[in-house]
Amino acid sequence: MNVPSIKLGLKENIGQFSLLVLINAFVGAMVGLERTITSGVIADIYGIHSAIWSIAFLTFFSGLVTAMRQEETRIKRLLA
Repeated sequence: MNVPSIKLGLKENIGQFSLLVLINAFVGAMVGLERTITSGVIADIYGIHSAIWSIAFLTFFSGLVTAMRQEETRIKRLLA
């Protein structure tokens, strides 16, 4: 049975690396748009103080969800 050898390095895996960079760029852009548009809409409707607090809540909540969903965090929490 012939098993193909694994090729390491950036040059050999430029396609996968480019896809990873592109996906991260899109995710970052979506997070930025969410925070920018949400704060503008809330500021227009409820005022600037509400916009600041809502963006602070969104940032905190997204960080909390990310921390709870990461595998490393769950393992550490179970061992503690």
